[in-house]
Amino acid sequence: MPLLPNGSFVSRTKTWFDQTDGLGILHHSHYVLLLERAQKTFFVEIMGVDTIDPQVAPDVYVVVRDLELHYLAPIRPECEVDVIMRVTKVRAAGLTVDFEFRSVDGATLHCRGSRTICRMDGTTHQPAQWTEEFRRLHEALVR
Repeated sequence: MPLLPNGSFVSRTKTWFDQTDGLGILHHSHYVLLLERAQKTFFVEIMGVDTIDPQVAPDVYVVVRDLELHYLAPIRPECEVDVIMRVTKVRAAGLTVDFEFRSVDGATLHCRGSRTICRMDGTTHQPAQWTEEFRRLHEALVR
């Protein structure tokens, strides 16, 4: 799904029976996996690169600095859910994105949270500033 007019990005994904826990609901660890996939899709959409090679796309060489999740309503696989992402802060080497997991009809908020990533230098593996293009693209999305 494309970027929405309000600057949010929606990535639709499917959950599967093998992602369930003993209660038959989506296991909490799979939210992080689905969020990672949505983040990559977001980067591909915004920056037009589909690689994690730091030599080709230095701005996608990142580590997670902070992750906060609030589980609100269980997801019962197999179903589709929307991961909605909103850029809330761009710093020299950091990017904070708020996210929600919602039912496709938007009626159920399953999970919400925030994630901060830090860009790393592909050679030194130390924090590095975003490129000007990355900053420009992502700062335009901050509401």
